[in-house]
Amino acid sequence: MDGIERLMAERGAEMGSMFRGEEMCLAQLFLQSGCEYQSVSELGELGLVEFRDLNQNVNAFQRRYVSEIRRCDGMETTFGYLEQELRKAGMKVPDSSESPPAPLPKDALRIQEESEQLANELKEVSSNRQALRERLRELREYANILCGKPESESWRESADADPLIDPTVTSRSDLRISFMAGVIHPWRMNSFERLLWRACRGYLIVNFVEMSEPMEDLVTGESVTQIIFLISYWGEKIGEKIRKIANCFHCHVYPYAEDETVRLDTLKDLLVRIQDMQKVITVNIAML
Repeated sequence: MDGIERLMAERGAEMGSMFRGEEMCLAQLFLQSGCEYQSVSELGELGLVEFRDLNQNVNAFQRRYVSEIRRCDGMETTFGYLEQELRKAGMKVPDSSESPPAPLPKDALRIQEESEQLANELKEVSSNRQALRERLRELREYANILCGKPESESWRESADADPLIDPTVTSRSDLRISFMAGVIHPWRMNSFERLLWRACRGYLIVNFVEMSEPMEDLVTGESVTQIIFLISYWGEKIGEKIRKIANCFHCHVYPYAEDETVRLDTLKDLLVRIQDMQKVITVNIAML
């Protein structure tokens, strides 16, 4: 069979087992091109045969059965992905100590097509579910930001005498106070605050507060209590610097209206959207 010598048996030391007591023999088997698949399959299911490759110097892509081997590797990857998704969904995969018999070539093609179709459908559903979970996370973060009472309100009341807040100069874009709110990981908070002060030279006020509820990190799966920040700053250039720094620290930035009535209306809309999103995710999980 293309120069491959079948090692039907070998001595115990050469077979890698120190408990083998029976003497083995080295045999060479010649098969016709039409029955080699079933013959090798039957020999392999007996569990008494090992094969020796006499063409080790030949490139793997130049071998005759490279397409079949690639097909088997692809099927193994597909089944591994399906098993992983089943375990993520909390479904138990039955363990079998017996190896199933090798399918016929036509059955192998059918199994490959069906498994790939199922894997593609599952990938699409998982991708949609991941996008929904990411969107739900963003809505919950934004709702937590709007639920908290910012400390900048008390700062505004105590700064009425400041010329920057004088109504006569609020029309100037470089002196107008703007707000930026977002969420950052607690490990990055201190570095984020230091870099803001150094880059913006004090033309801002930053307030930090812990989020009221922990959220699951969709990448690591860990539950993390994020930090909410509210930044009051002057000038468009300062705002551009703050946005660039926030992007470098992987912050989730959300719009923050100055009018409290607008924030309350936005919060009510967010709560409704969160409920609808949770229902959609529940239906999506039930489909799996």
